[in-house]
Amino acid sequence: MSFLFLRATPRLPDQYLLLPFTFLVILIAKMAAVIAFFVAALSCCFIHNVGALSTSSSSSSEISRRHILRGSSYVSLTTPLLQQSLLSPPEHASAASSTGLANKLSQRDPSLLKNSVFNIPPSPQTYPEFLHGDWDVTMKFRGFLFPSTTIPKEKIVSNVAIPGFQKLSIATIGDVGREVTTYQMSIDKVTKLEDRKVSLSSSINGHLGYDAVRDVIYDPKDNPNRISIDFIRQRTRNANRIELFCNARESELVPAESSASDRTTFVCSEYIRQVTFGLSQEFGVARQVSGNYAHFWTWRGPPASSSTVTGNLLTAAYLDAQDPMFFEEPSRPVVVYSHDLLATRR
Repeated sequence: MSFLFLRATPRLPDQYLLLPFTFLVILIAKMAAVIAFFVAALSCCFIHNVGALSTSSSSSSEISRRHILRGSSYVSLTTPLLQQSLLSPPEHASAASSTGLANKLSQRDPSLLKNSVFNIPPSPQTYPEFLHGDWDVTMKFRGFLFPSTTIPKEKIVSNVAIPGFQKLSIATIGDVGREVTTYQMSIDKVTKLEDRKVSLSSSINGHLGYDAVRDVIYDPKDNPNRISIDFIRQRTRNANRIELFCNARESELVPAESSASDRTTFVCSEYIRQVTFGLSQEFGVARQVSGNYAHFWTWRGPPASSSTVTGNLLTAAYLDAQDPMFFEEPSRPVVVYSHDLLATRR
C-alpha cells in the first residue's frame, strides 16, 4: 500500500491578501483622474468653438450660390430656368457646314452637346481677326437647364460633384451663379492664340471677388492641351491647384450672309477634364475631385465702327465615369449653364 503525502501550503499573511484590492483602488483612481482631464479638455474645446461660431457668423454671407443650386427647393426661385429656346442664338451654318458646330448649336437641343473623351490631341484654338487684341469682357449669368430625361432633377442637384455646383469646379467660371463678372481677354494678332494666363487668372479672381491665383502655367507650343493653375496658399479652401486637360476642340466661322444676325459669327468649343486639388476634412489627406464639362462660345462680329462684340457661353456639365449615376447618363449633359458676353476693346 502506498500513500500520497501532500505538503500543506503555508498561509499567506493578511497584508498580502489586501494587495489586489489596493491595486484595484489605485487603478480606479487613476482612471477617474484621466476621465476628469478629458472632460475638462472637451469643455474647453466646446467653449472655444462656440466663441469661434459667434465670430464667424459674418462669413456666412460668403457662402457660394452653389449651395442654393444644390437645394432642389430653391432652384426655380433663385434664377429662372434656362429655356431651350435660349440655349443658343439662331446662327445657321451654310449647307456645306450642315454637320459643323454652328449647325449643332443652332438646333437648340442640349442632347446634341455630347461629351467627347477619346480623341486625337487637338491643336490650339485660333481666333478670327475681329477678336484680335485686348478686351474687357463682362459676363452675365443667364440661367441653367437640367436636360436629362433619365435622371430626376432632385437627384442631380443633390450630387455636389457635378461641375458648377461648387466654386472653382469649373475653372473658367469660378462661381457659375455670380450675376455679373468682368475679366480680361487678350488674343495675339500674330499667332491668333488667346493668352490663357491673362483670361484665366482675371476670370477666376473676378468670380471669387479677390486675388487668389498665384500662377497659370501654359505653353501652347509645348502642350496646348494642358493648363496648370496654382493658387495662393490658404487663399481659398476649394482649390490649391487645378489641372485642366483639353480632350477635343471644334470651331467654325460663319459668314455674315449665312448668319441670322447678319454679322460674321465665330463659334468654338473645348471639352475639358478638370482635376482639382484642395484641402479635405481628413488631416494629411489632399482632396482630389475630377469633373468633365465642355464650353461652347458664340462670338458675333462687331457692327461697323463699333468697339464692342457680343457673345454667349454655354457650359455643359457631364457625369464623371466614377459617379454612381454615370451609366444613367454616360455622354449627355446633366446641367447646362448659359452666360451672355459683352467684350469692349481696350
